[in-house]
Amino acid sequence: MRPSNSLWQGNFGYWQNNFIHNNILVIGYTGWKGFQSFGRGVVICDVDTKVTHSTITSLDIVPFTLQFLPSNLIEFYLRSFQDGGFISQSMCSSMISSILPSVATYNPYQDILLVLKAEHQIEVNFLHKLKITPPDCYAQVYKRWSEFQPSLMP
Repeated sequence: MRPSNSLWQGNFGYWQNNFIHNNILVIGYTGWKGFQSFGRGVVICDVDTKVTHSTITSLDIVPFTLQFLPSNLIEFYLRSFQDGGFISQSMCSSMISSILPSVATYNPYQDILLVLKAEHQIEVNFLHKLKITPPDCYAQVYKRWSEFQPSLMP
C-alpha cells in the first residue's frame, strides 16, 4: 500500500525499497528469531520520520526499531491505529484482511512480512523468495554480532 502523500517520496523516488535493501540482514534476523520463538508473524519496523525527507541519502544512517509481532497480535496492533484515529476503519479492515491470510501461508524459510511504520503511516511489504533467506540473515548477524550492536538486543 503506497502512501499517496508526496512527503514519503524522498531522494527522487520511493525510499522504502532502498531502506529494505540496506537493512535486510537485521530485518531477516528479526523475522527468523521471531519465528523460532513465536511461530508465524510479521516484522514491525518503526522508522524515524527523517527518512521521509528528500535530504536523506543512502549513506545517511536512519534510526529505526524492529520487533516481531506474532500472528495472534497483528489484528490488535492494527486496530490500535484505527482506535487512535490514524487510519480509517475501512483501511484497517482492508489491511487485516490482506495480512492475516499472508501470515498463515508465507514460507518463513524464504519470506518475510514486513510492516514499515513512519509516524502514523503504515506500509505492508511481502518480501518473497529472498536471495538471502531469513535463516541466512540470522546466521550472518549472529556471526558478525559486534557490527550490529547496540541496535539489536540478544
